[in-house]
Amino acid sequence: MRQFIIGAAVALAAVPAAAQEAVPAAAQEFDWRKHEGETINVMLNNLAWTQLMRDRIDAFTEATGIRVRAETFSEEQYRTRLTTLLQGGSSELDVFMTLPSREAPLFQANGWYADLTPLLQGEATDPAYDYDDFSAALRQSGVVGEAITSVPINVEGPLFYWRRDIFETCNVEKPEYLEDLPAAAEKIRVCDSAITPWAARGLRGTVGYPLGAFVYNMGGDFMDEGGKASLCLPGTIKGLDLYGSMLRDYGPPGATNHTFTQVMDLLGQGRVAMTNESSNEFSTLMKHEGRAEDIGVDVLPGGRESGISKPVVINWSLAVSGLSENKEAAWYFVQWATGAENQEELATQGIAPSRVSVFNGEGFRNWASESRPRGEWLEALLEISQTGSSLYQTPSLTRTPEAREILSNVVQQIVLGQADAETAACAVTEQVQALQD
Repeated sequence: MRQFIIGAAVALAAVPAAAQEAVPAAAQEFDWRKHEGETINVMLNNLAWTQLMRDRIDAFTEATGIRVRAETFSEEQYRTRLTTLLQGGSSELDVFMTLPSREAPLFQANGWYADLTPLLQGEATDPAYDYDDFSAALRQSGVVGEAITSVPINVEGPLFYWRRDIFETCNVEKPEYLEDLPAAAEKIRVCDSAITPWAARGLRGTVGYPLGAFVYNMGGDFMDEGGKASLCLPGTIKGLDLYGSMLRDYGPPGATNHTFTQVMDLLGQGRVAMTNESSNEFSTLMKHEGRAEDIGVDVLPGGRESGISKPVVINWSLAVSGLSENKEAAWYFVQWATGAENQEELATQGIAPSRVSVFNGEGFRNWASESRPRGEWLEALLEISQTGSSLYQTPSLTRTPEAREILSNVVQQIVLGQADAETAACAVTEQVQALQD
């Protein structure tokens, strides 16, 4: 099996010297109980990683004596709550989950991240932590300027999930190209009206993640040849149209209110035939009865006309709040949560690890070889890691959330029949360019 290489996917600038030299050379005994009796506040987005990690927090307290007050919210609630606390200058929040591809420059500019560099270089880091074990590209995702703002907890991207049993029963071939999706969906709808042929995100602000590969694979991009942000490009319009029309014509009711939780629930319950959704939710999907036997996992089909297969690949990370008054104790939690032992445990429960040693480790590879869906999932992760892009909206350093809102609005107009793809996309050209800083 191929070695795990994350790098070509998110080819960024070299990691700064501060990051490369972050792990202390001294091998002295590390005092994990230095902050015994202290309490830290942790805020988490409700992902599969979170659900598994919450069950392990007591072990952190037992090892360190640090009490943890952890709050978990669904993604939209999480973003609202996190932004409210940070904008309000709250010093009570110590650790939070962050999506660097979405918010790293903005959060750093606002002082919402603590620079982890001095903590990594000093006595606050266990010499055995091995920061260099994280993939260089994933480490770089959390570097803004010279500051290390976060530590990656996983690697993920949207994957093509499809019901092999439904395709077989309905005598439908797995789509070879992206353009084949509508024909496959139509055959499934005619064959079994009880099955929704397709599901995908439609909720405002969440669409870009699964949409990105539609745009790329149809020959589009999020900026023109001159580097200006744009959605009014021929291939981009094709990708937007295909994504929106699939939801409009073959998606479930209320699709414009759906994010990954609703999409994966529908798939897990056996009500949907195919989707393009997060690899991070694979472990949750496999808990549903029957899915381990009938689900197929692959990279989203490439474009026939374009000849392009360019998926999306990202990572979530843990950050220490720049407003925290308890940064060192907070850093103890971050290095514990992202340590090799925890990653090894979570890897065998379906969380793709950000540490190269764990991804290439015998335990994770043996676990993946135990079933067909696990093996397909791992192979798909390897492919998106090597060929994917972390950009899935028009580029903006500090106004990415606004760019995603505009993109989501374009898709919603298509789904709701309010405008065709070209009209909706080209109407916002000046808006997206105004956000490009």
